Amino acid sequence: MEKLQQVSIGIGSNINREQNIRKAVQYLTKFYQQIKVSPVYESEALGFSGPPFFNLVVSFLTNDSLLTVQEHCKEIEQQFGKPSETEKYCSRTLDLDVLLYADLVQPAKPNGEPELPRAEVLTSAFVLKPLADLHPLHVHPVEKETLQNLWQQFLHSEAGQRQALNTVAFRW
Repeated sequence: MEKLQQVSIGIGSNINREQNIRKAVQYLTKFYQQIKVSPVYESEALGFSGPPFFNLVVSFLTNDSLLTVQEHCKEIEQQFGKPSETEKYCSRTLDLDVLLYADLVQPAKPNGEPELPRAEVLTSAFVLKPLADLHPLHVHPVEKETLQNLWQQFLHSEAGQRQALNTVAFRW
């Protein structure tokens, strides 16, 4: 039997946010068990003018390959009307991004496998904070720092000063 890998996925939406995020987590439970869910945060749209986003991170153990996990994410996005090709900075019904797959470090691959760890882990509060909430003592495979320490450093950085997050009293 293959070793179970810990996977963390970022989820975001700024169109029918609460409904779409609730449904996305429900869909993920069709593929994966024992999903851990971070608090939900609200943040402003970055890179474009649009409604604020709800963001969170989910984490689970799986023996699925990275490509299979990525395919499940794309399938869920398409269920919610996200076209397979969209511009980077725009409103979204749902966005699912693999942030970490075990301690795998790789560039994006032509077969659809994403860059890992995802760059936004270090540059976006709406990714790093919920990830640190779920796994504060996990060591980032490139930075060799715990996610909790990386969050504390980010808070005191120029980017951290510009990116406001508000915790959402989310109704599951």
